[in-house]
Amino acid sequence: MATSVTAEEPRKRTCKSNNTNSSSRAEKKRKSANSDIELLQNWIEHDNHAYHVDTFLTSAKAYQIRIRLVCWYRANRRQLPWRGDPGPYDGSTVGYAASASSAKTSSIGKKKNGGKNYGNGKDIRSFFGGSSKAKREETINDPEEEKKEESDVTESTSRELTAYGVWVSEIMLQQTRVEAVIKYWIKWMDSFPTVHSLANATPEEVNAHWAGLGFYRRARLLHAGAKRVVDEHGGIVPNTVDELMKIEGIGRYTASAIASIAYGVEVPVVDGNVCRVLSRLTGIANHIKAPVMKDEIGWILAEKVVKARSSSASTNIDDKLGTPGEVNQALMELGATYCSPAGSGIDTNDPLVDFYASTKLGRAIGYVTMCDEGATKDRIEDLVAKCAFSTDKNKSRCRLCELNGASNAFYSISDRITADLSTSPSARLETVSAIAGHACLPIPPPKKAKREEVLAVAVISSRVADDDRPRWLMVKRPSEGLLAGQWEFPNVEVWNSAKADDKKVKTEKSKTIEVPLIDPLLRSKALTSFIGDILDESIAKQKRKQIKDAPITHIFSHVCHTMWLEYNHLDEDIAVSRRWKLEDGREAGWMSEDDMKDVGITSGVHKILAKVKIM
Repeated sequence: MATSVTAEEPRKRTCKSNNTNSSSRAEKKRKSANSDIELLQNWIEHDNHAYHVDTFLTSAKAYQIRIRLVCWYRANRRQLPWRGDPGPYDGSTVGYAASASSAKTSSIGKKKNGGKNYGNGKDIRSFFGGSSKAKREETINDPEEEKKEESDVTESTSRELTAYGVWVSEIMLQQTRVEAVIKYWIKWMDSFPTVHSLANATPEEVNAHWAGLGFYRRARLLHAGAKRVVDEHGGIVPNTVDELMKIEGIGRYTASAIASIAYGVEVPVVDGNVCRVLSRLTGIANHIKAPVMKDEIGWILAEKVVKARSSSASTNIDDKLGTPGEVNQALMELGATYCSPAGSGIDTNDPLVDFYASTKLGRAIGYVTMCDEGATKDRIEDLVAKCAFSTDKNKSRCRLCELNGASNAFYSISDRITADLSTSPSARLETVSAIAGHACLPIPPPKKAKREEVLAVAVISSRVADDDRPRWLMVKRPSEGLLAGQWEFPNVEVWNSAKADDKKVKTEKSKTIEVPLIDPLLRSKALTSFIGDILDESIAKQKRKQIKDAPITHIFSHVCHTMWLEYNHLDEDIAVSRRWKLEDGREAGWMSEDDMKDVGITSGVHKILAKVKIM
């Protein structure tokens, strides 16, 4: 006789099955937490830089990282002219800033899909579009120049990838945004398509093509380097790092970039973006500008990825590995996008999302910070305190991490997790913690105040007979130093924070320097004396109008100029079209705005001219 099954029995079996699944998930979560805690403990206690490689960048992991990077890069890389691509070009990462912020907000604020709402699924190429007027959260700006609007640049045909083209692009990209460089690079290559054509150009032609990019020393060194390549190498750019580094303006980074991208030489390329990726991959508690990172061991870590191979491969010929140039550019591209300072570390579109030590450490610190298991929490916090306040001078320590770097990073990550959970109490701890770990590694670099200088600037105009266009009195800067060889309005320095007697100014380098208000009479007197060395004394002493409403501020990478203007238009037609030498060896002369375009003037001069013209 068959046994009847009541409706109650299936419900009991279902309940039992649910309990089993729940128990299994809890056990899996407990094991994962224990593994993370062990990882965190080893990270806090590590005392040798080899730990970062042995734990997070083994040969097997480096091979997997290389494969993922190359696959991602080939599918999604930016179209740029120096890479041999056809247009349109737009190197902006403006779309990424909004995407990263959106991904973080949605990840913290929602519990969908098991809390793995890791991004909006956008293709990386969408990060490089959008209006250039929008605020860029992650760009490398030239602080000397005003932000200009850049539009897409379209070319119907691709350009050949050459060592010379890569060289020019790498020099232009130093301290300057990719999207700003594109049109300058195209114009430069149209005018100077070969090393020979650049070597034969005049300094004025070179300056005119560089004007607006800032850091003009780069252009002078590029020009000098081209002459050396013509003289010593017949106009052919060398293909080894050692030979490239003998050329003016080419250091290890630029030499490695040219060698790997143009010639396929198997060498790493390390810049700030690459250092950030490496720091997050291997859990380095230091800032990306630390010499040991950017100049030494960072290169060893990057080399592991660039030279990674499969241990089982019978041959090194494997298209999945990509070329050294592809690997290096992929690391830099990743550091500018998904692994930028705004990156979350949990976006599933990030090719290295499974490899970041930063997110693993973040999750472990989140567990310790919020867990109810007092013994584990006390043990880890005691260990952190012991490492942070150790007075043992003989204790060995990791060369890659900052002194007490792991302890400081632990506290920063823990504080951020607590703050984020207080504002989003329903957020998943695992997600919040991973993002916090990624955000706090690498650690921020120490901030230094810029040197402050106060300048008095004379803007003097006149005309030439039978020509209504104004001519402006200009002086050429010395051949060495800031803005060497550039033309500017006559000016004198009337205060410099580096020379100030105020001890407070000298010692509090990390704070904003207070710029004093210099007596207008002293400014004017200093200017009159200087102009007397340029023009006849009677002309120099003519009264100038002081523009008192507000000074013009112009910021360079390491110095800020506060410029007080004095203006005068000379009725006499003395602005003859000529230049003359001053006693200190510099040149002076009268220039129209067309003349200024020909020699290439800085944005600082543009600012002053614009101010005077609207008076």
